[in-house]
Amino acid sequence: MKTLATKMNCAKIGFDFHGVINQNPAFFRQLSIEFMQRGLQIYVISGGPFNDIKEYLRAHDIPYTAIWCIFNDYEQKDKITVSADGSFHMDDKLWNEAKAVYCRKHNICLHIDDSTIYKKYFTTPYCLYNATTQTGRIEKHLIDFSSFADKTAMQILSILNLSNNAAAVSHR
Repeated sequence: MKTLATKMNCAKIGFDFHGVINQNPAFFRQLSIEFMQRGLQIYVISGGPFNDIKEYLRAHDIPYTAIWCIFNDYEQKDKITVSADGSFHMDDKLWNEAKAVYCRKHNICLHIDDSTIYKKYFTTPYCLYNATTQTGRIEKHLIDFSSFADKTAMQILSILNLSNNAAAVSHR
C-alpha cells in the first residue's frame, strides 16, 4: 500500500536539533510520531555532538531514523582541528553548507532549521523555524508549529505536495 509520503516521492524529513527540537521537545516528539505513522523517516541533522543529541532524544522519547552531525562526520574526514582545550576549528563555508550537502546526498525532502545562514546553501526545501513565534516558513507558506502535531504534519505534507506538483508541471 502506498502512503502519502511514497505517492509524493518524499520519504525523509530533516529536523535540526539546536534551536528546533531542543526548543520544544514535546511537540517535535509528536511531530516525529505523526510523520513516521505516515511512512516518513526522521533524520536529526545537527552540528553535534552526536552522543549528546542521541541521549537527549532518548531522554525525551523522541523517535528518529538517523542522526547526522557535522562535527562527528567532518572530524572523521580530518576537516576539523581540535585543540587541547576542546575547542575546534572548521572552515566556515564548509560548516555552513554541510547540512545542505547532506540533505541533497541523502534525498531529504524537507529540512526544518532555525538558521538563516544555512538556508542559502539549500536546494532541498527548507523550513525556516522560529521557536519564539512557533512558526516556520517554506518559501511563501507559513507553518503553524503551535497547533496539534497532526495538523502541522498535514500542513507541511500539503505544501510539499503542492511543490512537487508544481515541479512536475514545470518539467513537462
